[in-house]
Amino acid sequence: MEGANGVGKSTLLRLVAGVSVASRGRVARTPGLRTGYAPEGFAAVAGLTGGGWLRQLAWVRGQADAGEDVAATLAAPLERPLTALSHGQRQRVALAAALAGRPDVVVLDEPTAGLDDEARAALDALLTAAAGRGALVVCADHVGLPAATRHLRVADGGVRWVVGETVAPRMRGAGAGAVPPSDAPGVVDVAHGADGSWVALVDAPHSDAFLAAALAAGASVREVGPA
Repeated sequence: MEGANGVGKSTLLRLVAGVSVASRGRVARTPGLRTGYAPEGFAAVAGLTGGGWLRQLAWVRGQADAGEDVAATLAAPLERPLTALSHGQRQRVALAAALAGRPDVVVLDEPTAGLDDEARAALDALLTAAAGRGALVVCADHVGLPAATRHLRVADGGVRWVVGETVAPRMRGAGAGAVPPSDAPGVVDVAHGADGSWVALVDAPHSDAFLAAALAAGASVREVGPA
């Protein structure tokens, strides 16, 4: 799922996952579908380790699989308190919870935020495997996942499938400070961190212009590479 910041991607994902109720219109869901959902961020629960949180969620769901195997694949630190984990480490735990128990629908909001290249590759493999067994995987991500087969664009108060379009190669840039606006040419999405950092997904043909504009604006660019 693609779209600029603030257009409603997270709201749409919450509706798909069934954790929010539409104020207008109707959301049709097949009864009995098991849905795994990982929001963009979750508050650390005091007194619980990552593993304890997974086991508690599994108990609430009434399932035996708490997601430890997925957590191991993502190198999630399950023995440490959630409050001691970084954003990226908590994200790995949240992803393990969402993928536990082989859900029929997997809904992820910015799943690669805070993940390194190795963890992003592991997540892509996990989602490919989930789709291969018939699960529907829906995610909004500022980096983009190579295994995505269909693209949904949220813009101008509406949603449409991107059909018959070739997705251009993209570059990922990470930095801090000033950054060109999300509607600059070639910019697919920009995610902003609370500490002033940002990660931008840019169509490759525009990456040089984006980098030059970011540097000219006074940004500190820490990383540039293929998405």
